[in-house]
Amino acid sequence: MNGYLFGFVVVFITTLLSVLGMLLVRRRVSLETLATYHEVAGYMLSVVGTLYAVLLGFVIVDAMQHMQDVRGLVSMEASGLANIFLCSEGLPAPKRQAIRALCVEYAQEVIEDEWITLRDGKYSQKTFHSVFLLWKEITTLHPVTEGEQTIHQQLVSEICAMTQNHRTRVISSLKGVAPVMWFVLITGGIFTVIFTYFFGVADIRVQSLMTVLVAVTLSLNVYLVFVFGNPMATDLGINPGPFQLDLLIFQSFEKGEMPVAKPMSN
Repeated sequence: MNGYLFGFVVVFITTLLSVLGMLLVRRRVSLETLATYHEVAGYMLSVVGTLYAVLLGFVIVDAMQHMQDVRGLVSMEASGLANIFLCSEGLPAPKRQAIRALCVEYAQEVIEDEWITLRDGKYSQKTFHSVFLLWKEITTLHPVTEGEQTIHQQLVSEICAMTQNHRTRVISSLKGVAPVMWFVLITGGIFTVIFTYFFGVADIRVQSLMTVLVAVTLSLNVYLVFVFGNPMATDLGINPGPFQLDLLIFQSFEKGEMPVAKPMSN
């Protein structure tokens, strides 16, 4: 989903409806009548606006933390995958090649399949299948030498951490802001905008501009909750950059070269 386009549409529609509501009120209620509401409406708006601002602030901070947590899980998962690939260097050729092939396959499936399925609110069966195969390759390894035994212990430790991060990442990615919270945020935003209709400015263009500024500010903040609370939903969220870096490391390590920095796509 194009995050910029979706955000523009949400803000535009919200602002348009807010201004149309204000114009409808001004058409039906005279400026003199609105003036009699100013004192009481001002106190009420300060209470409602403050409560809504506090709630919105807490929700945005929580959503931002959620996004940071998922980003950390992605980084740790990709790091674990790279460690498995590199640790397999000391294994016999058949096992080493099988493990490394699965590491490459897993990274590609995360980038090409899982990121898309998570945006649709589903999980990727391909990546789980690759993880199971990787588990089998590592757990069926029978170390002969002391060095192979040390590598095997490290591989088991890495695959445990990697799969735990993977499961947690998938669950966290599919878990966004609770529906009841969306109801409260949207309802509170609507009420806050409606309260501004109890005020009247002689110049209708000035009041329209003020309404636009209020609506844009509120809708942008609510959109931030959507982006941060659903880090995989749009291209403004988390990208599979760590796994793209893994593929670069895999290719360079096999060739015995230093990784060359490349731009990572979202």
